Amino acid sequence: MPNKGGRRRFGWVRKLPSGRYQASYLGPDGRRRYAPETYERKSDAERFLSLVEVQMMQGQWIDPERAKVKLGIYAKKWITERVGLRPRTVELYERL
Repeated sequence: MPNKGGRRRFGWVRKLPSGRYQASYLGPDGRRRYAPETYERKSDAERFLSLVEVQMMQGQWIDPERAKVKLGIYAKKWITERVGLRPRTVELYERL
């Protein structure tokens, strides 16, 4: 919610040339993140920012970039990083 001066305490909302609203915020690492979609109403963009702020305060926020790794790619990397796995174990893990 905007405070007395009309500025948000957390994040930014800007109106795009299309008339839609884009929300952005700084993650715990200091990098700017954007909402996964744009919003028809400013209040919807502000609601998104409020939810992200609560997630951060409760320690439940997940970096959206980390969530983009596909399971198959992660699994292959995980197997190759395991030193000392027997060939049969590797075969089993790959099948799974």
